Formats: sequence, structure tokens, C-alpha cells
Amino acid sequence: MDSDDTRAATPTATAIDAPHAAALLNTATWLDVRDQPRFASGHLPGAGNVPVAEWTERRHELPPPQEHVIVVADDAASAREAAERLASLGYHDVAWLTAPWESLALAASRDPAAPLWKPAPFLERLLPAIPRGRALDVACGAGREAVFLARNGFEVEAWDHDSEALSRARALAIRHGANIRTSAVDLEAQIPPVIAEAKYALIVCFRYLHRPLFPLLLSALAPGGHLVYETFREGQERYGRPRRPRFLLRSGELREAFGALDILEYEETEREGGPVTARLHARKPLR
Repeated sequence: MDSDDTRAATPTATAIDAPHAAALLNTATWLDVRDQPRFASGHLPGAGNVPVAEWTERRHELPPPQEHVIVVADDAASAREAAERLASLGYHDVAWLTAPWESLALAASRDPAAPLWKPAPFLERLLPAIPRGRALDVACGAGREAVFLARNGFEVEAWDHDSEALSRARALAIRHGANIRTSAVDLEAQIPPVIAEAKYALIVCFRYLHRPLFPLLLSALAPGGHLVYETFREGQERYGRPRRPRFLLRSGELREAFGALDILEYEETEREGGPVTARLHARKPLR
């Protein structure tokens, strides 16, 4: 590939003026990159806020890369700089407003920032059919699924071994008015965590595999409780991490591991360029 082809393949941010931006108010994702006090003093209705200075620790709060994102700030130069940084992170449909955000001439909002991040699409799709109750997010990471569940009526516990990830999860919950209870749990300890009773109406696990935990998840589900699980399987190593077999499901393995449950949905997926995954939605029998 020559240098011209390389440049053509690199995502770039585009400029958009106020009249054109106004036509996209209800369809684009609006990212305000000002600091929190300036955002709180007034902003576009429906805008999210991740100050550009905080992107390193709050990367998980940015919109999904496939969304159409318009970046706004107090001045065009700041918006452009942030939009170009987004493009360098792999965003293919990002624009920056060539004027201060007030140029859209809308009544300023002082509502909390809109969430820009998304939970796992599989969980988002399934959630309407799952009764509310106690939920456990295993290997919760930065907490997107846990906070999503809490915002949708669940009493949520979030487990992870990484104290920094749990701190980010708590901060995400606070920013969005959600309550979650976090616990630092060594999920791969020689003696696995013990749950005294089958008490969870929902257990979710995304992008994590430790096979000795499978019996724990089974026993922790209350009768009628739901399990939603999605992680990588063999073939993912062709596209990136994880590559080690201990972190990759074999074909059919997830369904077999939870064969004692009523399998409501099972799918093995492979998108062009990855990821390669297996996903399961199952329910524990009432008896």
C-alpha cells in the first residue's frame, strides 16, 4: 500500500456549520468537550459531556466508534482539536462545529449530561424481557453494563479484581444518578468466591472467561433467574486479543456449560475483522 492509500484509509474529522448541524440535532450524537463547570452552566439539550482533558481515564464514556458524532465547544478550534483526536482513535463519522455551541440558537439546558456510552448491544436488546430484581455483573470492568442495569431498575452488585476499574464504575454511576455496590473480588483465586444462596434474578458476564466460575454462576442464580453471557471464542486470535486458549471458548462450549438451564438464545458470531464471540441467554428452571 503506498502513502496515498494509507492517508485515504485514515479516518478524518469534517467541519460542519451551524445551519447544517441544526438539521442533525435529533439524529447525531453530541459531544461537548468543555470542562464540567462550563458544561453545567449551560449546554445543548441532549448533549453528553466528556472533557477532552479527561479522555484517558474516561475513554469508556465516549460514544461507540460507529456513531455519527458532532463535537462542540466554546470555540471552533477546541472542537476541531477534539474531533481530530476522536478520528485518530478510529471514529469514521465525526464532525466539529465551526462556531461556538451557542450559534445553534437553542435555549441552553442545565440538565445532567446525556450518557454517550452504550452497554453491550446483546444486553440492551434482551433487557425488556427480563424481570427486575437483584443483579450481578461479573468482571464488570469500568461498569457500563452495571450502571445500565441500575438505571433500568435493578439492584446491582458489580465484581472485579481491578480496584481502578471499580473506581471508574462508581464514578460512572454517580455521574448518571445510579446506585451500584462494587466489590473487589479475585475471580481467579484458588478458592473461588462463595455465595451462600441462590439470590440473583440476573447475572451478566461480558468479555471475560474463567471456566471454574461456571458452577458458581449456576448456583448463584435464583430459580427463574436469567444468565446473559457473551465473550470471545476460538478464531478471535486472528484479529487481536485475547489470543490464549484459556480465554477463548470452543465452539458450543458456552451452551454445553450451562445445559442445566433453559437456553432461550444461543449464537456464535463472527463479524468481518472480528470479534469472534459466543452469546447465551438462559433461564434457571423454577424447580
